[in-house]
Amino acid sequence: MDKQQRQQQLDVEKWEDSAAKGYDTCGSYAYCSACDKSVEFPCATAEEKAAKAAKKPAKKPAAKKSTKKSK
Repeated sequence: MDKQQRQQQLDVEKWEDSAAKGYDTCGSYAYCSACDKSVEFPCATAEEKAAKAAKKPAKKPAAKKSTKKSK
């Protein structure tokens, strides 16, 4: 499925969810944190970005340096 088709599908889902809940649900989905409304297909693009971010392994914390105390 291309981005335009996915955007149309997401628009329908948002419309139906908004109608059922009685408020605009834009911004309330898990992928919305990656949203950039200035791009052509914002929801589809955000969904792709969020999916890629979820697949990346978490970074390991940096090793702590141990200091030896001299007596």
